[in-house]
Amino acid sequence: MTQEELEAAAEKLIGEANEDSAAAKKKYEKDCLSEKNNALSRRIYRSSILANILAVLKSDYEELVKKIQKELDESLAALYGEGDTGGEGGEGGGGGDAPYEVDYTLPMRDRYVIVKNYYLGYADPERALADFEKDEIAKDYIGVYYEYLRQLLLMIQV
Repeated sequence: MTQEELEAAAEKLIGEANEDSAAAKKKYEKDCLSEKNNALSRRIYRSSILANILAVLKSDYEELVKKIQKELDESLAALYGEGDTGGEGGEGGGGGDAPYEVDYTLPMRDRYVIVKNYYLGYADPERALADFEKDEIAKDYIGVYYEYLRQLLLMIQV
């Protein structure tokens, strides 16, 4: 498979994951609105019952997004293969300012996982995306995976 074919296949996988995520978010928002309207009609809008229902809906939504992320990661891993260098990744030195481990001897897939895990560890997905987009080291360190991780971080915005 050529690099262009790999990138097209990866873009398709990312697009499908984004569609799944958007559908999940739409369903979550619809379900929340429905529960709020139901609570209004039953005069329990300010009760803990509604809060508990909304918490369960949010938890279910977050689990679904994690599942979509995991499936995307697995699909990309299968597409690129564990030993693939991923192309275009720098072999530069230093990573002194990076908040995560920077080891250019690792395969590209392992580098991607390190950076992905770091940014998915943020409590605030919007802050994670903002910090990631400012991370010049990641652009060089994970090469073509940079855009895939950016798309993943965009996908989890709530």
